[in-house]
Amino acid sequence: MSTKQLLAEIGRGINALQKAHALVLKAEAVAPKATATKKAKVSRVAVKKAAKGGVSDESRAKMAAAQQKRWAKVRRAKKKAAKAALAVSAAK
Repeated sequence: MSTKQLLAEIGRGINALQKAHALVLKAEAVAPKATATKKAKVSRVAVKKAAKGGVSDESRAKMAAAQQKRWAKVRRAKKKAAKAALAVSAAK
């Protein structure tokens, strides 16, 4: 493709884009009046959202209590190990 052909093709593309731009502007100027009446007639209906996780509050509370018990057990073991280490170091 020669330079002249390339420039001619680019010019045609620019003209097509300018025409499309003008059409969009023209449609945009008319559209707000038409959509304003449609928006007034349309009412929004509340959509019920799906529950996340699918776990009931009661089950969630049971899981939280069980987790607290597990962490309490870990903390007790940690304190017991720390006391034993202190007793061993104090005996020396």
